[in-house]
Amino acid sequence: MIKFIIAAVVLVGVGVAIYYGRFLFTKKVVREEVPVEMKASSRSLREGSFENIDFIHKGSGRALILEDANGHKLLRFENLEVTNGPDLYVYLSRNPRPTKDKDSLGDFINLGRLKGNVGDQNYELTQNSDGYQSVVIWCRQFNALFSFATLR
Repeated sequence: MIKFIIAAVVLVGVGVAIYYGRFLFTKKVVREEVPVEMKASSRSLREGSFENIDFIHKGSGRALILEDANGHKLLRFENLEVTNGPDLYVYLSRNPRPTKDKDSLGDFINLGRLKGNVGDQNYELTQNSDGYQSVVIWCRQFNALFSFATLR
């Protein structure tokens, strides 16, 4: 009976490791261009660089808030590379330097799922983004901070 329990625990452990471990070794690359209507007349309002959180949760690349001549705003990631995860979302937070605690995000805007963990991507800003001081990559499944960029 004990051998059966040990075998079951090992099999479950291996299954969990394979399921969640695959995110550490896979990359989803996205290569979105700046929309044509923004290319000609956009200006950068604020920008920041993604930071490493710890030895597992790492990020690099730039986050920019662009605005065109008509006042339309866009959050753009350039050369993004962040540790992959199972349930990653993009948030705008009022806290310039959020921590691993979700409460540190304070008031935030959910911009939706991260499109990919590598490359260039765009997120339309339909809500007022004034006063939001960082872009956050957050794993909802594990309530974990993967990276953030303080906007200046």
